[in-house]
Amino acid sequence: MKGEVQNDKIFPFWTQDSKWTGIFEIEWLLIKDVPFREFKEIIITMKDGEVKCVSISRDTQEVPFNEGKTMIQKFSNYLNTNTILEHFEYYDQRQEQYEKNSNLGFENNAKN
Repeated sequence: MKGEVQNDKIFPFWTQDSKWTGIFEIEWLLIKDVPFREFKEIIITMKDGEVKCVSISRDTQEVPFNEGKTMIQKFSNYLNTNTILEHFEYYDQRQEQYEKNSNLGFENNAKN
């Protein structure tokens, strides 16, 4: 986060504008696939008061400073053999095949 949460503002692109209030600026430091298992020992208190692993947290869950710092260290130190960006081609091909199969089903139904 580059600054404080501005609770008096609303991000204009949510489908449910009033559900999540507040915006803040971010700066991406790195993009990396890191398995959830790497975060299993980072425990935080959820909004509802339950104490759980940070990887179980939901959107808009605040992560305390020390736990967030530990997460960033894990992201930085984790050695992986690929990046999420390398997966895009696979998912593009998968989507293309799905759409092709869906259209075939639609065409067959239209003929009947």
